[in-house]
Amino acid sequence: MDFLFPDDFLFGAASSACQIESAVHEGGKGEDVADHFYKLFPEKYLGGDPDKSADFYHKYPEDVKLMKELGLRCFRFSISWSRIYPNGPDEVSRDGLDYYSRLIDCLKSEGIKTFFDLFHCDLPYWVVERGGILEPDFVQWFKKYARTCFEEFGDRVEFWSTVNEPSINVYGAYANACNAPFLKDDDLAVKASHNMILAHYEAVRTYKSLGLKGKIGAVIHFEPVYSLSMDPLDDRAARMKQAFYSGLWLDPMLKGRYPEILLKEDWFFSKLPENHEKDLKDSFVANDFIAVNYYSPSFAEYAPEKRLRYRSVVNNDLPKDAYGFFSYPQGLYDALKYLSETYPGKDIFISENGIGVEKSGDYEKDLDDSYRIAYLREHLRSVSRAISAGFPVKGYFHWTFLDTNELYAGGYKYIFGLVQVRYDTLERVPRKSFEFYKKVIKEGRVD
Repeated sequence: MDFLFPDDFLFGAASSACQIESAVHEGGKGEDVADHFYKLFPEKYLGGDPDKSADFYHKYPEDVKLMKELGLRCFRFSISWSRIYPNGPDEVSRDGLDYYSRLIDCLKSEGIKTFFDLFHCDLPYWVVERGGILEPDFVQWFKKYARTCFEEFGDRVEFWSTVNEPSINVYGAYANACNAPFLKDDDLAVKASHNMILAHYEAVRTYKSLGLKGKIGAVIHFEPVYSLSMDPLDDRAARMKQAFYSGLWLDPMLKGRYPEILLKEDWFFSKLPENHEKDLKDSFVANDFIAVNYYSPSFAEYAPEKRLRYRSVVNNDLPKDAYGFFSYPQGLYDALKYLSETYPGKDIFISENGIGVEKSGDYEKDLDDSYRIAYLREHLRSVSRAISAGFPVKGYFHWTFLDTNELYAGGYKYIFGLVQVRYDTLERVPRKSFEFYKKVIKEGRVD
């Protein structure tokens, strides 16, 4: 049986500036949080020096030719905010703008569409120094940066995302210390999340005011949440976790309000600004599409002692990769079903999906990634099934095109790329999965 895709399905691959670009001291780039905190706490980044990644900054012409060979229809990447505004909210770097303009033109010359994130992990350090995402002026700083990018590149970029995985890069940065400023304060995390949503609205509104022909949204990390029992309390725990982890972003961005189940919780409601409902109502502009990063399912059970009365649990019956993700292709189908039913009328993109395996230390051995082929096959089958079921899935982006710096989550320890990077020489060598994905794209089907 073949699993088919429409002729116009957007097969892509993804990465981000701070994870493959390098050249952190070139082209007028300012310091971002990874550059700054790596110098202070290299152990937190597991040796993942942002300046010693794949050097995409210099080698992008070679990499774009490989993308063309693969047959990519779209490349999802990010703009480094600190390349555009290196020292504060009032100084624009022409060098930074020119670099991304050349990259976009190079992609266009090979017939590859672009999907650009404005904020993907690498907050400028000057933002942190001036109060971070909690600072009320953050909304206007982000709006100004977004406008600059839209005015410079908007006529050539088909898809925009304001922020990548805010559950990690905004909420998690303040609540779980998983990104700068590395705090563990749930109360501050709620406030920062609200401010990021307002900044997102302003960017979307600005984009639409310019009359550009592309589409704009945000990229949300999504885990379908399951209950491991039939107990109604466990079921409610699963729904609460789903609302808190993904609905916290998707509901405001698509419906203009926070999930009702969350607003009924005193802890969450009390941490929001007093005028939060008016903030959302007055500022709301809906996303044009839904973009989600799917790697793993999630499970929850009732826990009355917890603030939101749920506890995350682990299902060890599922296979687990070295990175820590549980492989469950059915979960991708379930995620697409949930999204299409909960937020009807919006196109859906799988903006990231991939498997992380620890390096062996032998470059030749690591070219054989049959495990990635098996992973891709099963997850793409789930996507094809979802399309056949009528869910409006329009694209799939493999994470990643090149081996990447996973920053504070693993440095250069893990392999994610369809293309191997030999960091001693910066040579690019396609893996077996490259040929598999190339065949899928060319034929529009998975066996």
